[in-house]
Amino acid sequence: MATRLLVTGFVPFGPHAVNPSEQLLRPLAESAPGGAIVSTRVLPVVYRDAFAPVREALESERLDAVLLMGLGADRTALSFERLAVNWRASTTPDNSGVRVDGERIDPAGPSACFATVPVERLVGASLRAGVPAAPSRDAGTYLCNQVLYQTLRHCGRRRLRVRVGFLHLPPLPEQVTDGRISMEAGRMLTGVVAALAELAALPPPDDALTPDEPPDEMGV
Repeated sequence: MATRLLVTGFVPFGPHAVNPSEQLLRPLAESAPGGAIVSTRVLPVVYRDAFAPVREALESERLDAVLLMGLGADRTALSFERLAVNWRASTTPDNSGVRVDGERIDPAGPSACFATVPVERLVGASLRAGVPAAPSRDAGTYLCNQVLYQTLRHCGRRRLRVRVGFLHLPPLPEQVTDGRISMEAGRMLTGVVAALAELAALPPPDDALTPDEPPDEMGV
């Protein structure tokens, strides 16, 4: 049976007229990495609404893994996140104009949840494909982090056998005007396809994954 993957990206936000995480979704769905069936969702950059498309997919599809993606304007490589923190705060308002100065995402939740994908293996797959990649400690405190935290908590509470991770993408060349390192969309696609193929090749977990504890395979 083919592995079923959910891959998400965000719409543009703030000063960013485009978002590579949204642009990659169609070619990723068409690429069928590792023979997987890929579903995609575009997420709004709105605190109250961002998780809803992910929750709908988790409740309506039989998924094996979720790879959430977003733009990391200061990243120079594909950055696979190790954890999400139970905190949201940003000087940048969301696309509805809401700015959060600092609050817990889930007042009853743990301080952090570890990604349940094998971060080092996904990094290695991208590197073998010739694309710069690295593990990253956490997904920040904006919408990327919020959706990762909410997805991990949702899967944990419902004891879903679904691996969950987050990938921050570098900016595209057209988004950089100050000499910072960027990455062409085609090169990003190569690295993400390799990571998804690695994810698709993993055997199903024996039991529901517990995001509050780091899986042994992560090497954290």
